Amino acid sequence: MPRRSTLTLTGRAVDSLSVDAKDAIFWDRELAGFGVRVYPSGRKVYVVQSRAGGAPRRITLGTHGELTATQARLRAAQVIDRIKRGEEPMPPPAGATVADLAERYLSAHVAQNCNAHTAGIYRGSLENHILPALGMMPLAMVETAHVAALHYRLRETPRAANRALSVLSKMFSLACAWGQVPDGTNPCRGVRKYKEKKRERFLSRDEYRRLGQALAEAEMEAEAGVEGAVSPYAIAALRLLMLTGCRLNEILTLRWDQV
Repeated sequence: MPRRSTLTLTGRAVDSLSVDAKDAIFWDRELAGFGVRVYPSGRKVYVVQSRAGGAPRRITLGTHGELTATQARLRAAQVIDRIKRGEEPMPPPAGATVADLAERYLSAHVAQNCNAHTAGIYRGSLENHILPALGMMPLAMVETAHVAALHYRLRETPRAANRALSVLSKMFSLACAWGQVPDGTNPCRGVRKYKEKKRERFLSRDEYRRLGQALAEAEMEAEAGVEGAVSPYAIAALRLLMLTGCRLNEILTLRWDQV
């Protein structure tokens, strides 16, 4: 059994912990066996150590940031109790995972209600951000702290962070409707979106010149019947966008009587 320390592992206390050259475990003074391993990189992982049948067991609970200190303490108490009763420290997860929900979300909702462009954006958010962080977690175990940690990790790209939050929120709303989680269960509630700065950029003269050359080359390929060549209608639409400043939808829905 690890020695008790004079430190109480609160969120503020864990935030302040650091080590220089070698990782170290800081134990809690109130719950024997509950600690946090701190690495020189700044990464902090909650652990539990207890003894059953004469043999010590150490279990990893989760990373600080994905778990709050309070959540880790409660989970540690449960693990210690299970070890002392001779049970498996972490019961096997049950039910659908976030990855299972994502698959149904894409097939039953996105494919039926979204165009190809939007579907690609949502799929990219899932594959690049949501599933690597939460994909293996059972739906019942996903808490607001997990969602907030994911959102915070993407803070340097507010648009991507907010999109991941929106996609995940919609997924859990559908999970409620499909009976996969209890009504009112949405861990995204309470996580505030970041402010997004609108971006407006104009092509430089050199960029206009290179785009014009590319369109001319594409037009020659289309006229020559090259396989995979860009449609002449797309080329014409791009030229109209360049020369008129109209919005994309205005050009794509343009009629002859409007010219």
